[in-house]
Amino acid sequence: MHVVIGSLFIGLVFAVPGVQAGNRGEPFMLSNGCINCHGFEGRRTPGAIPSLAGQPEAYLYKTLAAYRDGTLKGTIMNRAMEGYDDRTLRQFAKYYSGLSKDTPATAMSKVPGQGEGLYVQHCSGCHEGQADTPYLRGQNAQYMEDVLKDMATGQRTIPREMASAMSALTGEELQQLLGYLQGCSQEALCH
Repeated sequence: MHVVIGSLFIGLVFAVPGVQAGNRGEPFMLSNGCINCHGFEGRRTPGAIPSLAGQPEAYLYKTLAAYRDGTLKGTIMNRAMEGYDDRTLRQFAKYYSGLSKDTPATAMSKVPGQGEGLYVQHCSGCHEGQADTPYLRGQNAQYMEDVLKDMATGQRTIPREMASAMSALTGEELQQLLGYLQGCSQEALCH
């Protein structure tokens, strides 16, 4: 009995990707390894790993190529991108940029606070609609906090405009901004 169930399970494991590929195509199959960390459909629940769904294609490609080339350091991303050619990275970028970023988890907080105003004042000018800049709304607060720390310590390059915008924020304002961007009504829900 165990042999039959085990054989059926193994067959299912190999059959499901083939069925999925028929519906979604090669980019989906290529991205299957990404699902483990970045979530199914490119959306990640709160934590230290970013959601990729709906990010600008140019930004995603630039970031993946930087991981591959070693100009951007990541915990596992440098190794994960080794060996991928530009064509494949462009497929990843196109696939994830085409996914919907709108989910209940990405709804913006309607609780009165400074977060929305801080976003409009300090972030939206660059992070809304620029092809090579990431979309921030709905992104995981912990991930964004980690990126900001990497920028502060020099592990990531920080654009001059962003350095200026970030230096204008207090620690409390930064937490309100991050909470707003993740769509949390209370900071505790973001972590």
